[in-house]
Amino acid sequence: MEVLLFCITVKESMPYIVFLALSLGVFAVCCGSHTLQYHLTLISAPNPGVPQYTITAYIDGVKYGKYDSDVHHTQVLTPLLSLLTEHLEMQTKHAQELEVIQKHKMKFLMGFLNKTRGNEAFHVYQRTFACELNEDSTINGYEEIAYNGKEVITFDKERVVYVPAMQEALVITQLWNKRYDHAKMNKMYMENECIQHMNLYLTYILTDLERKVLPKVKVLSSETAGGRILHCWVYGFYPRDVEVKWIKNGRDEIYSEESAEILPNPDGTYQIRVSVEVTPEEGATYSCHVDHSSLENPLVVPFGE
Repeated sequence: MEVLLFCITVKESMPYIVFLALSLGVFAVCCGSHTLQYHLTLISAPNPGVPQYTITAYIDGVKYGKYDSDVHHTQVLTPLLSLLTEHLEMQTKHAQELEVIQKHKMKFLMGFLNKTRGNEAFHVYQRTFACELNEDSTINGYEEIAYNGKEVITFDKERVVYVPAMQEALVITQLWNKRYDHAKMNKMYMENECIQHMNLYLTYILTDLERKVLPKVKVLSSETAGGRILHCWVYGFYPRDVEVKWIKNGRDEIYSEESAEILPNPDGTYQIRVSVEVTPEEGATYSCHVDHSSLENPLVVPFGE
């Protein structure tokens, strides 16, 4: 099956907790909603310092595994998963087999899209595949294929067919469905093995997912022609969800014209910067308010001139 990037083989050397989880049923391993997601990237030509082919695996937004064509073997980012020695060897084999399939698909897209977008020397093929188990035990999932940063094809799980994400991909998608008959297999994987694998991985990494890391905050400012821009940089926190806002005179929220994005750090934590433009007023005070699950109470950091 094409999508089997990190399939599980249960061996006697695994910790007892895994067998207990399986005997009780993998759907009961962890409460709440969870997502297992794979990101695959393939570039058309070698680029110094950048692997030509990479797979990155996430559970609930936390990176736990990766493979690339420079290292040539699967790597885990959670220590307990390193116990799965034979499993990791098998994942390396799957990743290498998948690379051949994805290269064929990339060439297929290049043959069509380069006619309409020009024949640049460097192209990027990306594939995202995910399964989601909701708290009410319902299952969702999705697959998206992008070319040079633009989504081209998506998987319609209900109709079990690939559909175009852009007008020029209509003919491409029709041929894709005939040439690559993976829709039924992908739906089955999404609703069965993917969920089982996700719950099995959770038995190893749930401790990491449940950890809480306090945010650090720095308040900075920069001058503009008409006033001042205040920056609230919140970093080093985990889990991802956080609320950051600027408050004037202790009560009035100042809304930012720019949408702030939460970005990942190399150590698995996150950061965000929220900036607002203000006009100097005598006696006015400004403070950055941060609310995060690791905090008992919201953190208030005043701006000092």
